[in-house]
Amino acid sequence: MEYFFDDEEKQKELKRILDEWMGTPFRHQCGVKGLGSDCAYFAARVFEEIGVLQWRKNLMPDYPKDWHLHNTRELLKEMIEKEFRCESIGFESFLNGDMVLLHYGKAASHVGIFFDGHLYQAIEQVGVCRASAHEKGLRKRMRFAYRILK
Repeated sequence: MEYFFDDEEKQKELKRILDEWMGTPFRHQCGVKGLGSDCAYFAARVFEEIGVLQWRKNLMPDYPKDWHLHNTRELLKEMIEKEFRCESIGFESFLNGDMVLLHYGKAASHVGIFFDGHLYQAIEQVGVCRASAHEKGLRKRMRFAYRILK
């Protein structure tokens, strides 16, 4: 299989884009670099910027802030599998550019992008930041991971 981020130039571009998003405040259902973003919009906009995803109206369905507390439907997983050319992977050996879905509440409701041992993500009351992908709190919540194909 050939992966989108096998190319070293694509990895450099991804790192640049991720760094540009750092510090963007958290804002539910928003994805504007420097102004506000939640985790799903952050990931979608990063992958749009690098050319993996084509943004369009209704790409992201409306979702209440607490949908994952009351529903078991894996909406985030379904959206990723529908919109991305990707394959499901395990949690043993992430590569730069992998998407990781974390379980909060009753469903996977948080997504981050792996890069050099860190998970870049948008967190409520924090904004876009990065955390060690090996942090126990993150590892125990990981439910799905995807690698983007060429």
